[in-house]
Amino acid sequence: MSMTRIMYWFSFLCMILSLFVLSTAKPCQAKEISVELVWKLGQAGWVEIQVTKGDYQLIIDATSRKLPAGSRLQLGWAGWAPIVQINHEEFRVLKESKLEIKGINSGNLSVQTPEDTATVYRGDLALSWQNSHWQVVNKVDSEDYLKGVVPIEMSNEWAIGGGAEALKAQAVAARTFLVRHTGNGEKAITDSPDIDQAYAGVLVEGEASVAVAATRDEILVDDQSKQPIEALYSSHSGGYTEDAKNVWGNSDINNVSHPDPYSEEVGGAANHWRFIVSAPVLGSTFGLGPVSKVELDKYPSGRVKSVRIEDGFGLSKTVTARTFVKKFYPFGQPIQKFAFLGSFFETRKIATSPDLFSKSGLPAFLGFQEKEQGPLLSKISSTARGPSSVSQPFGVFIFDGRGWGHGVGMSQWGAYHMSQLGYNYKEILSFYYNSTFLSKP
Repeated sequence: MSMTRIMYWFSFLCMILSLFVLSTAKPCQAKEISVELVWKLGQAGWVEIQVTKGDYQLIIDATSRKLPAGSRLQLGWAGWAPIVQINHEEFRVLKESKLEIKGINSGNLSVQTPEDTATVYRGDLALSWQNSHWQVVNKVDSEDYLKGVVPIEMSNEWAIGGGAEALKAQAVAARTFLVRHTGNGEKAITDSPDIDQAYAGVLVEGEASVAVAATRDEILVDDQSKQPIEALYSSHSGGYTEDAKNVWGNSDINNVSHPDPYSEEVGGAANHWRFIVSAPVLGSTFGLGPVSKVELDKYPSGRVKSVRIEDGFGLSKTVTARTFVKKFYPFGQPIQKFAFLGSFFETRKIATSPDLFSKSGLPAFLGFQEKEQGPLLSKISSTARGPSSVSQPFGVFIFDGRGWGHGVGMSQWGAYHMSQLGYNYKEILSFYYNSTFLSKP
């Protein structure tokens, strides 16, 4: 066979092989996922939905009708039965306890309860009446979902302040978390930051969408198993990340504890925080008398594992650090069941009188103290409650903390600082997650 013919057949075989590879390769593309909207809608008895853009199809009681832009639904209950009003028609009782709103072309849906402002979502909605409230599920493209996650987990403004690479790192971490927790779309995820990760729809979209697009389809996988890692992250590590075993009880080679200098001296209130509690309030919170001693049991990172409280009568109680901080949340906001709070703190006691007994031998707490120390502190109940009208001589405990959240994986403020220092998103991810590499599924 001549060399020319050999080259011809070789080229022909290469072309066939290329066509085969192209035809069998799985393209990297976004998938539709289901997001259960529980953050604001977890117990919603009444929901209003408006079509703000595009055209939709309403599937209800085995019938369907078109919902053009401007259409409105109100969903509620009458007695024990769910009811619906379409535009300005009469309310009617639903025969079935579920309905769907599916997009005919690209559009947005506004969802609102009487208590909250509206949130706007891309994609479709599926609603069902369960246990006296509406369960609302947003079916949306996974990349569009991330556009509503990254800017609320971080901030669009970080792109302007030198944090563009941090937003990319957040996009990859959030996408990895999504893939791992949904089985690449087969299972639902919630929109709650206390359960999964925060998702707030279209209205928060902005500069972070650039980071989502720039990292499209990229996820972090373990360098041994090649599977998506548990890409955990929290607001601020306090200068030292935490070992996953110390938070959830299971070892994770990808999330190990190590110093984090990039999270030091950044983050404002997340970096340094404080709360003050009087000895009587501290004791009564846990069923004890005025507390005389507080002891902290810590992990190697410096985070508090448990808090032992002892009152003046010798009675004591030990609680986890998370349980303890939850009782005195520094920022005075509602605490969700699954919320992770700061547990990186020190404590000290400040006396508000020279002694419990005055020089005259009379009990100071009956008002016979010679001279009160710290007149303002002696009247404070706690940071959240403020001062009381009557001072107390048992002292106050000051808790000085740093960092916020569980501390496992990526510190968001640390990532921001790294980005400002010139590190790219791959270097940020490599610093916070051990034994991983970037991949496209």
